[in-house]
Amino acid sequence: MDEDYGEKKNGVWDDTLAITRGTFENNANIFQRLIQKVSPFFGLAAILAFLLIYHGYLIAAGIHNYSKAAPLIYVTIFLWLCFIVNFLVGTEHFRRFYDDLAQKLDDFATRRWFVPITIKLAFAGALLAYTIIESVTSQPSRLTGFGGYVFYLCFMVLFSHRPRKINWNIVTSALIFHYCLAIIILQWPTGRWFFQQLSQLIVGLLEYAQVGAKFVFGFIAGPPNICDLAPVFIFTSLQTLIYFSAVVALLFYFGVIQVALKKSTWFMKVLIGTTPVESVYSWACTFLGQSEAPLVIRPYLEKLTDSELFAVLTSGFSCTGGTVFAAYVALGACPESILTASLLSAPMSLACSKLMYPEEEETRIKEEDFELDHENDKGFFDTLCSAGVALVPTVFAIGATLVVVMSLLALLDEVFYYIGDLIGYDGWSFQMLFGYAFFPLAYMMGITRNADQTLLVAQLMGSKTAVNEFVAYDKLGQLQNENKLDPKSVLVATYALCGFSNFGSMGIQMEVIGGLAPGKKTAAAKVMLRALCAGAIACFMNATVAGILISNPVVCSNASANSTCFRIPSS
Repeated sequence: MDEDYGEKKNGVWDDTLAITRGTFENNANIFQRLIQKVSPFFGLAAILAFLLIYHGYLIAAGIHNYSKAAPLIYVTIFLWLCFIVNFLVGTEHFRRFYDDLAQKLDDFATRRWFVPITIKLAFAGALLAYTIIESVTSQPSRLTGFGGYVFYLCFMVLFSHRPRKINWNIVTSALIFHYCLAIIILQWPTGRWFFQQLSQLIVGLLEYAQVGAKFVFGFIAGPPNICDLAPVFIFTSLQTLIYFSAVVALLFYFGVIQVALKKSTWFMKVLIGTTPVESVYSWACTFLGQSEAPLVIRPYLEKLTDSELFAVLTSGFSCTGGTVFAAYVALGACPESILTASLLSAPMSLACSKLMYPEEEETRIKEEDFELDHENDKGFFDTLCSAGVALVPTVFAIGATLVVVMSLLALLDEVFYYIGDLIGYDGWSFQMLFGYAFFPLAYMMGITRNADQTLLVAQLMGSKTAVNEFVAYDKLGQLQNENKLDPKSVLVATYALCGFSNFGSMGIQMEVIGGLAPGKKTAAAKVMLRALCAGAIACFMNATVAGILISNPVVCSNASANSTCFRIPSS
């Protein structure tokens, strides 16, 4: 009887557990279904609430102090315009309309081939007439830069891989787009104001790196301003690279950079006509630099044609990554000039690459098959920390390179001085050879006021090409502090030096491309020197256009150079 009671008790207990478990499972399923139904609305409601709070705050800030809130207001308006355009472009009606219009225009251009050419020539003529009239009324000497512009174009056509295969439609579209973008950035008051505010915002963002650097290294990262005692460069300036690389990694982690680059493919296809890989890589370099940008197009490197590979290499030589932005500024470069030069390098590098190595094959990567990977196996904090740690070897590599290069340059200068002194000629130096080699280029780019200015800028251009841009910017900062260069010479030099087009970068590109796409290493090696030449010309043409368009250049002041220093009393 006790056994029967025990069995009944166990049966009741099992039934109770089954009922309870079923109740919990049912409630959990209901709760899960409720979450699935509510979560889309909750996400939308959260976004709407955030937008309402943000725009309310923006209105209040504008009413309180419009001058301070103006940059944020304009950025918000710009983002809304981008969202609206992206929304309209993504609709099915627009796609049908665009495909139909593109087909009709293509058919019309095939039947009336002279019409697009006439329109481009008229547009280019209008830009030329505007520049001539605007320059003659203010500063006619700026027009001397057109000589350098034409020379570079003729040089690239003459030394092109296949001059008869040049696609002039793409080249002229890229050059016109580049010149229009330069006018917007360098001459249009609103455009200049916007990029001034943006450069100040970036510089303000970079200054927060000093908080972490001072915490780790103490007064070495923020030394007192003692006369004749320069701060330790690797502790004061290069630490910003670690901080900014983490910022870029976070933007990449959240997919911001990928979305911006993906949208640029359609934009560049309409305006220029380049392939998705070429377009994305040219803009990716402005954010990531020549070492990290190839990772964005890694799945497609093996499929590149020779011309596309050449465009990738040229963009790598002409661009400057966001991580070295702070280092250039710390060496004395103007942040606004560095920012605008980075943006202008994208279309100019494409134009130069298509002149030096025209396309002869059909692209193997279609626009509908081109995707950028948004997935990241790392978490938020892992991405944040690993990005900074990954750049530590780069920081010390830059420091070691500067130690070796600066020491060797001093040795070579002394050797050349000794050689000249033996035959009665004083003042010979190794960098003087750079000056004489690049003197014609600097003169044609608009540095024509006096021979001394031209020679100094030519030496900077030679140092950047033969050594690296860090050495050149360091010398530029010294010349600027000593007032040996006028504002226009500083402006042209800043633009001309902004890029990775030097012999050392050839090895970096070879290792990066060869490591990611072993099948393309041989093809890259064959055109590497030609790509270096194209990348250097792209930087020099950016400087030429800046010299033509800017009438009254303003030299950015160096706060540390202008502040009062403390002189240690001698015993």
